[in-house]
Amino acid sequence: MACYRLPRLVVLAALVALAGCGGLGGVDGPDGETVTPAPVPTDGARFPPGVESGGVSAAVLVETHERRMSETNYTFVSQQRVTGTNGTMWVTNRTRRIASDEGAYAGRIDHRVEEFPLGRFAAPIEYWGNESVYASRRILSERTRFHGWSRTDQTDNLTSLPLIERTLAATDLSVVDRSDGVRLVGRSLREPARLPSPPYLADPRNVSLTVRVTDEGVITRWRLAYDATLTNRTVRVTREARLTDIGSTTVRRPDWVDTARAQTLTRDEEVTRREEAAPTEA
Repeated sequence: MACYRLPRLVVLAALVALAGCGGLGGVDGPDGETVTPAPVPTDGARFPPGVESGGVSAAVLVETHERRMSETNYTFVSQQRVTGTNGTMWVTNRTRRIASDEGAYAGRIDHRVEEFPLGRFAAPIEYWGNESVYASRRILSERTRFHGWSRTDQTDNLTSLPLIERTLAATDLSVVDRSDGVRLVGRSLREPARLPSPPYLADPRNVSLTVRVTDEGVITRWRLAYDATLTNRTVRVTREARLTDIGSTTVRRPDWVDTARAQTLTRDEEVTRREEAAPTEA
């Protein structure tokens, strides 16, 4: 970008980052699908950067994706779901809108917990920011509490680029389709310790990973599924993510940002007054 560089934005999430509305259909490679690696192309077609017939460089692929997406606007949607014998235990939904031309971004994170050792997650959070300001608010059941306002960018805590990079690096991948970019599929773990997993889960296995990459190196969607152990029982973890509205996403400054700023400044002033009024030690 010419005058502004967004922080390392989401390629595709666990989500450290992560979610579940059941509406992320259309991702290739559902559980149980049998896939056969595609033959190496003989017509001179080139693989995307980081992809070769012999394997995938996660670092190169993610770095290329980030560079391409820093030049355009887009929306990122992700979902993480943990399912047990009694059904869904935990779901996390994330949506981010990126306006690179304006240096602005906005998003929302929702959690739903039915059964999980972590207990309740934090209430849904919405956030908005640009090159100089970051604001967020939590949506509570009885009221809305404006959570924060700062002059420092905090989206490094929200990015999921390291997640997809670690996922790609942990999995043995093969090219199975050369139409409309490439489709990468993995059915085994090369480095299980690198695979990002939710807390309390161990021993990832029975992995199924599908990644769609354009010829230019943009990761447009991906799906990861695997079994894991949670306190001596087996659960299924799925993560799905996709990019939408590439080139057409817009980000509006929410009305609540001014209220968040005012409430944060008021809290800061109250803290300052209390500190000034406190007795000093002799």
